[in-house]
Amino acid sequence: MITPLLLTVQVAIPNHPSKLTYPSYEFVVPQAEVYREELDNGVVVFIAEDRQLPLINIEALFAGGEFLNPEGSSGLAGVTAMLMRAGGTASLSAEELDERIEFLGAEISVSSSNTSSSASLNCLTTTFDDAFDLFVDVIKTPGFQESRVELERNNFLEAMKQRNDNPGSIVARELNNILYSDSYLSDEPTEHEIRSMSVEQLKNMHQSIFSPNNLVLAVSGDFEREEMLQTLNSAFGQWSGAKEAPSPPDVLSSYEPGIYYVDQDIPQGSVRIAIRTLKRDDVDAIASTIMNHILGGSGFTSRITRRVRSDEGLAYSAGSRFNAGVWSDGVWTGRFDTKSSTVAVATQIVFEEIERMKNELVSEEDLNLAKSALSERLPLAFSSTDGMLGVFASDELTEQDAEYWKNYRANIQEVTPEDVKRVANRLLHPSQMAVLIVGDWDEIKGGGINKRATIEDIQSIVGGDVVEIPLKDPMTLEPIQ
Repeated sequence: MITPLLLTVQVAIPNHPSKLTYPSYEFVVPQAEVYREELDNGVVVFIAEDRQLPLINIEALFAGGEFLNPEGSSGLAGVTAMLMRAGGTASLSAEELDERIEFLGAEISVSSSNTSSSASLNCLTTTFDDAFDLFVDVIKTPGFQESRVELERNNFLEAMKQRNDNPGSIVARELNNILYSDSYLSDEPTEHEIRSMSVEQLKNMHQSIFSPNNLVLAVSGDFEREEMLQTLNSAFGQWSGAKEAPSPPDVLSSYEPGIYYVDQDIPQGSVRIAIRTLKRDDVDAIASTIMNHILGGSGFTSRITRRVRSDEGLAYSAGSRFNAGVWSDGVWTGRFDTKSSTVAVATQIVFEEIERMKNELVSEEDLNLAKSALSERLPLAFSSTDGMLGVFASDELTEQDAEYWKNYRANIQEVTPEDVKRVANRLLHPSQMAVLIVGDWDEIKGGGINKRATIEDIQSIVGGDVVEIPLKDPMTLEPIQ
């Protein structure tokens, strides 16, 4: 018997975790053009094989959403999308469609937002042919079955009755009303509008949005690329439809700065401090994102969170959010919920941190932490094949700069402390901000036992009036007398 010779390799083990070393990770941003194809009629497709699981995912994105609603028909685009899936097709009743999709173990959904709509299919590779046929029928020839229209209408109305049950939904509604006035960005349907929606209106809205002229596809999964392109071309490449939907209109800033409140008998005050900002293609968009990250967007390490939550113990959650709008100026929002007696002092602290951001240069440590965090998030957007293609399809639909992601990290690294201070001074003007409070106004306006701050103190910062917003009836959205 021959004994095998065992060789041992001595590996030096560090005596402390801090001495562990790892190979550097270099993330290369995928390029959209590698995955981009066009069907015979010009429909853009982003396509990639992914053999990890026996699944196929299709996302159909359409330009067009709630901004296309005719006057007096708020919510029409959203209801149309919902009933495309729930209301059957031209060849299948709603019940038959449900049964077929369930039998195939597939998922088909349709939804609509303010500016776009989407339809998605997720299914097994083995059931793709049948599931895809159903998916195409849902998109092209929805049935809008009358019985389902009535059922979904009633479900929608029941959900509307709960609009005032949560302070958060009141805050969201009223903040949109303040910032966006009577535009599609603040539009919410009333009971009358939902009850009066007809099948004919649903069909017209469907034709306006779900057209090949508005379509971008993202397709990934277990398939042969060329075969899938042929399948897509047969289903969508010969499709003709209505003219292209217009771009969403630019919603201008028209609100009055000041303090707004909705008086509610609740133990906490829900507070939002908001101002319109800038668009996505603005040269200061990335510097503004970094500024907000340091100010209130990074969780426990942000200044607002540390002051309001950690140092003062005034709120469980506090921070801020910044977004650069695609079609209209975005919004910066400071937010927290705190007991009524500390609403004023917590609000004052947020303004103190805003002023510090405007008057002092941020430290290199804070800036580098923000840069690192934002740079490290980038790979997450491309971590899955369907997620990556979804990014590309969305960029195509919203006409994003083709070089945006390629230059993203370099642009982050170029931001300086001076840039952060400059954009803070450009965007964060307290005298142009709206402060919205939902809570027990009698207790809130007193400022608490120690009187560290009162509503009068906050008014001296933002100016404007103190305006009561009456609670609105959840069904009519008219003020409750």
